[in-house]
Amino acid sequence: MDKAPEIHFPKLDKSSGKKQTATAVVGALAVAWLAVEFVFKPLLSKLNSSKDKSVSEDATAPPAADADTAAPASEDAAAPSTSDA
Repeated sequence: MDKAPEIHFPKLDKSSGKKQTATAVVGALAVAWLAVEFVFKPLLSKLNSSKDKSVSEDATAPPAADADTAAPASEDAAAPSTSDA
């Protein structure tokens, strides 16, 4: 069998060619990411709002603890009082 001809990319032999290629790849990825975000933003916001509704309507979740009924932090309980009253 014959060997396939070797492909040579002369621009990639130079360091500036590698930098240009890397910059182009990073730029293309950034543009693609923004395009996906822009296209799917309405769908993602719908999913997020429906998820928030289901969480708020969940009757089995325990109520959140109030700051007044919460136990004091361990630093506050162990610290000696410095008042002279």
